[in-house]
Amino acid sequence: MIDFNYWAYVEEIWVIFGLFLIIADIFLGFNFFVLPAGIAALIISGLLYLENRALLGDFVLFETWRTVIFSFAVVAIVSVGILKLVFQRKKNTDSDVNTY
Repeated sequence: MIDFNYWAYVEEIWVIFGLFLIIADIFLGFNFFVLPAGIAALIISGLLYLENRALLGDFVLFETWRTVIFSFAVVAIVSVGILKLVFQRKKNTDSDVNTY
């Protein structure tokens, strides 16, 4: 049986998962499809590192493994929006079809 209470709090697992997704996106040509999830996994790994080492003091970010997964999903959705803003092409106001 898988114990999510343990594995969801191991920051090394999130680093491996994030790097795997980023490398898969780059080399398999997913066209930035899984890149936001990889970035989100690395961010969650950093937050877990801060929480597990008590660098945040008494502040608790993640109480259960469900909050870790929910936070991962929220960060992934936010990173989609940020990546879209960063890599979005400027709109071309020129209406000529032959202008490249």
